[in-house]
Amino acid sequence: MGEKKKKEKKEKAEEKPAAAAEEAPPAEAAPPAKKKNVNVMAMFNQTQIQEFKEAFTMMDQDRDGIINEDDLANIYQQVGKDPDRKQLEKMIAECPGQLNLMGLLGLFGENMTGTDPEPKVRDAFKMFDEKQEGFLHEEYIKDLLMNVGDPFSKDEIKQVWKEAPIEGGKLDYMKFVAIIKRGKEDE
Repeated sequence: MGEKKKKEKKEKAEEKPAAAAEEAPPAEAAPPAKKKNVNVMAMFNQTQIQEFKEAFTMMDQDRDGIINEDDLANIYQQVGKDPDRKQLEKMIAECPGQLNLMGLLGLFGENMTGTDPEPKVRDAFKMFDEKQEGFLHEEYIKDLLMNVGDPFSKDEIKQVWKEAPIEGGKLDYMKFVAIIKRGKEDE
């Protein structure tokens, strides 16, 4: 009887990994798309979404709801270019999973909101904050923007300052980074 119990335990132990493998999603599966799609849809207004749908339809040459390498090659050819297959593969690989409309919106959303994560942008401002107060003097930032790197024009400075959280001549860069990365409504 002891051998029978051992055999039953062994069979149950062998069944558990198989059952777990059936229940578990594949390792390459992406996170649930619904949550990401909701966030993506919230990034754009209805007019923008409609424009992206129209652009997607133009790119989806075979009208199968997915942009693939052949679709991209056809777009390139329409403008007189002969793309390299590796370049097309790389472009398609930027989207996790199939490049459908939601995937395209996700890519646009990532690229339109900036390429650096919020902590990295915040750290860039902190480098100029000697006292680590979370504020930088307005004139100092204006001087940097107008004279370092790719200089801002006076009009560009005015546009930035309309959205910037400035009080008493100081820019609250912690709030400013949140505006840059998430928009003004998150204040």
